[in-house]
Amino acid sequence: MTVVGAVAAVVLGLALGGAYFGGLWWTLARLSRWRRPGWALAASFAVRGPLLLVALALLARQGVVPLLLALAGFLVARVALSAWLRSAGEPLAPASGPRSAGEPPSAAARPNPERDAAGGAP
Repeated sequence: MTVVGAVAAVVLGLALGGAYFGGLWWTLARLSRWRRPGWALAASFAVRGPLLLVALALLARQGVVPLLLALAGFLVARVALSAWLRSAGEPLAPASGPRSAGEPPSAAARPNPERDAAGGAP
């Protein structure tokens, strides 16, 4: 594999990640506007998923190294898009939705021995 091929695989991964996660963000940002949000989410995945799989399958024909480089670019795009949206003030998830893996639990969800031993009140 040449340097140009490696760079092309990473750039392709970045483009695929930007399209996949950008499309996911776009769908989620407009979900409340649609009459049937479940169908909209399913349709979004039905477009994003196969396009990603086809692109990765075609890239896999070039070998394992280009595929892994593209997957690395895909993940970098996810992190970069999340950081960019966070810095722009865009919500990454609904406020009442599940927390992300790196987010600490809220104070109400943390165990408190004094509160628990007294039946819920300190």
